[in-house]
Amino acid sequence: MARYLCWPLDEPRLWQGMSGWTAPASRAALPMTMVVGGLTCRLQELAGSDPKRICAAYDALSEQSVYLRFMRAKQPATAEQLAFFLDYPRAPQIGLLLTDEQGAPLAMAQSIRRRLHPDRAEFSCIVADHFQHRGAGRRILLALALLAHGEGIREWTAEVLGQNRPMLALLKGLGLPLTLVTGREMVFVRLDLSILGTLVPRHS
Repeated sequence: MARYLCWPLDEPRLWQGMSGWTAPASRAALPMTMVVGGLTCRLQELAGSDPKRICAAYDALSEQSVYLRFMRAKQPATAEQLAFFLDYPRAPQIGLLLTDEQGAPLAMAQSIRRRLHPDRAEFSCIVADHFQHRGAGRRILLALALLAHGEGIREWTAEVLGQNRPMLALLKGLGLPLTLVTGREMVFVRLDLSILGTLVPRHS
């Protein structure tokens, strides 16, 4: 039987995650430099990124990281998969890439608008194994949430494996209103982005 778990807006936690850096007001503000986990990083759009660097970053992921993110065993990335991540239509999709100063990918996140519900989008995020637990996931998701909200997205949804506890903990730690519907293996996630329209102007 499915279980519904809900967390209301945690404004102090949300603003803790947004303090100490300047969020992009729009895609036009990208690329931008910021410090994440004590490392100077570059936040840029995923579209047009170097496919060789993206492939190398994927190859460096552990079997477990690939399974938890893509819900399948690790296999070589195909040209079609690379095109999905790097050559996408900009209107319905936003992709962000966080790299170090040398351009090596550290984290990636996407928001894809749903065709039948244009104010909703599916989101995803992955962080390089060696850069996990340093705040990169929270940073890139908050930046993506603000950009998505600015382009009319009011609700994020995702399906997460129940065993992907780090991702579920990350989502709870964002501070955004969160609903989880748990099944036997999968967790349906809903994040309310509508509150960003009232909070951001008041605190910026």
